[in-house]
Amino acid sequence: MKSEIARFVLVAALGVNAALGLTYRVYRLTKGGPAADVAGQVILGLVLTVVAVAVALGHGWARWVALGYGLLFGLAVMPVWTLAVLIPLPPRGPDYTFMALYWLALAIVIAASAAL
Repeated sequence: MKSEIARFVLVAALGVNAALGLTYRVYRLTKGGPAADVAGQVILGLVLTVVAVAVALGHGWARWVALGYGLLFGLAVMPVWTLAVLIPLPPRGPDYTFMALYWLALAIVIAASAAL
């Protein structure tokens, strides 16, 4: 039962991260952001979707991929993005909201992956 809950939470968190990332990149595109960010996020979203489906189907390797994603993005990608991209912009409410929700979802991905 505990692993079923962790699996559900992990699948949901991966889906939230995929959706948040794409929504934010499209928002930034409307503000003059690069189209390459949207394309990159589409690719990441597809990878996260495949991992989420594999987790939902019970493939053990997928939890390790999810854990690696959570750790890589939580410890390397998001800190660099925050310092190099967000801070130089004049951040507004949507930027802060995205950052907080994405970090939270990454923490949930890490915790749920570790719980499986």
